[in-house]
Amino acid sequence: MQAQAEQTLKELASGDPAAADLVLSQSDNWTGNTQRTQNTEQLVTAAINLPDMHAREAAIQAQLALDGIPRNETGLNTLKQAVGNPRQRPWVLWSLGALGNRGIDPVHIAKILESYLNDPDPYVRAEAVDGLALLATDETVPMMLDRFRNDPSPIVQEHSACDISQSGMYTHAQRMRAAASLVGWLDDPLLTGQQRTWTFQALRDITGAPLGSDPAAWREWWSQHSKR
Repeated sequence: MQAQAEQTLKELASGDPAAADLVLSQSDNWTGNTQRTQNTEQLVTAAINLPDMHAREAAIQAQLALDGIPRNETGLNTLKQAVGNPRQRPWVLWSLGALGNRGIDPVHIAKILESYLNDPDPYVRAEAVDGLALLATDETVPMMLDRFRNDPSPIVQEHSACDISQSGMYTHAQRMRAAASLVGWLDDPLLTGQQRTWTFQALRDITGAPLGSDPAAWREWWSQHSKR
């Protein structure tokens, strides 16, 4: 089964549209019968960065299966127990977001992830942000924007900007709602130079508009396109 899973993941990572359906239909059977390897990590990473959201869903579900996390309450309880271990916490926060994305108690998982957004360790906060981006509910969008604007760590700011604009599982409509705030912050004197750079990059990623770093151009573009 390991060999079969890795072959299917190879097809998924190559962009084969049929492979996503195979992963989604078969991966529950992988749980407990396969494991994460260097090869699967590379394949899952490639698939989760594909532009096709269906492929990303399959990659997320595959990773849970390879890590032995079932898509049910038992899997959630396993992760809730493991999150108390600092060494496991980054993996757990990512996995919680993945599990919530695949339909397991997303409201409760959002609350768990939110509780780590003020952790003293910026790397933990960044992982919580990544977990929220996988969860990708409407309620998490303001959390992402808050971490981008107000977190003191550039690490967390960058994760937030990347997740809300390109990574993670947000829909285009959700990203456009975030863009409304980003456009409004272009002249905010409280943003650092780096935050401003990330804001322009995020807007380009979300909208596809090649407007560079001109706030006036972005406001004009937004006024013409935001209600379409």
